[in-house]
Amino acid sequence: MVHVVSWHAGTMSGFRWGVTTSSVQIEGVHESADWSRWEATKRVPASTDGNGFATNFHDDLALIASLGITDIRLTLEWARIEPVEGKTDAEALDRYADILAAARSVGLAPWITLVSTSLPGWFSEDGGGFVDDKARNLTWMRHVDRCAERFNDFAEGYTPIDDPVGWALRGWGLGSRPPGRRSDSEGGPERLSNAIRSALVADHLAARHLHSGGATTMAVRGTPTIFNVLDDPRSGQEADAAQQHVRWWANVLFDSWINMIGNGELAMDDRTPEHDHEWTSDFDFVGLAFDHPIGLNHEGAMRPYPPDGLRADNGFAPLPEELGVLLQRISERLPATPLMVAANGVATTNDEWRCEVLAATLGIVATAQADGMNLVGYFHDTAIDGYEWKAGFDTHRGLIARDRVPKRSAQVLKAAIDRTRSG
Repeated sequence: MVHVVSWHAGTMSGFRWGVTTSSVQIEGVHESADWSRWEATKRVPASTDGNGFATNFHDDLALIASLGITDIRLTLEWARIEPVEGKTDAEALDRYADILAAARSVGLAPWITLVSTSLPGWFSEDGGGFVDDKARNLTWMRHVDRCAERFNDFAEGYTPIDDPVGWALRGWGLGSRPPGRRSDSEGGPERLSNAIRSALVADHLAARHLHSGGATTMAVRGTPTIFNVLDDPRSGQEADAAQQHVRWWANVLFDSWINMIGNGELAMDDRTPEHDHEWTSDFDFVGLAFDHPIGLNHEGAMRPYPPDGLRADNGFAPLPEELGVLLQRISERLPATPLMVAANGVATTNDEWRCEVLAATLGIVATAQADGMNLVGYFHDTAIDGYEWKAGFDTHRGLIARDRVPKRSAQVLKAAIDRTRSG
């Protein structure tokens, strides 16, 4: 049984209905990207051509727009634009311009993401990446400037780095994305802390430069709600340890970036606070990427929450009501900032379950709007089934199958959009 969303007439006028993608997901990896080295060593499945969007984009964008979608977040893969340091691929720039123009032609407003997980190998591995001052302040900013000059006429807005804290945690803490470092190795905690700080600063630097050219910017942050989940609930010592891990993760996943935007302070538990009053004006919107809450045990290991919840293919349990908790929490911390749900979806081949999760989630969005929250958009992750990083093609996140047949979940979203327009 699919939950019927109760929309409140008049509350969703001008609301942005979007979908989001990554380049590797829809195009496949470029040979100069750091992710390609993981594919070459069979550390992860091969992405081939993703879902074929690179050759089908005219039809794909029209199909997406037919669902009532108004906005799309597209990643322009840096490794394709600059496969060798200092050498720009003009054909790649032209192809991305064609894609953005095609999106505009069918009524989709493009939000340009400059980094979504993968980076040129020469930047992230050979050149030190965001954690290197020169690479961050000069090389990265040169790329930002080049994209602004070429694509500003098409862009509705920019997300410089999609979830910079998540990028750092996966690459420098969990070892699940390039460069594959872990925080439990010698010197690992300091490296992780530096990577988080560096990625956040790089995101703000790019947004500030884009703003200076008149562009709109959105900070996208991965924001799971966090709970302690004890392996032995009888142990008071384990409970204390689990709660310490929850506090650390909350500081990293929430306080670090919220305080930068809210009051110009970057403070993490193990670092001297930094201040820059301009951080408060770098972003026009804050976008929240939320799929599920996480649990932490006494060792800091991630577990699904609730422990007995129905799990998606990534091992975690979607809990739509936690999105409402999250929206309330962020709106209280950043009351003057317009919010979007910038990425939300479920990794599953069971589309009936996706329908249920999506309908419940849209109900949370409608309620937040009705309650007067400054929530201005919802982006589903993703539009068309494609490559899903370490899962390859074994799981699905799309509203549309790879054969370009819309699923029932696409109709759930379209019906909700239609109701807001007719109401």
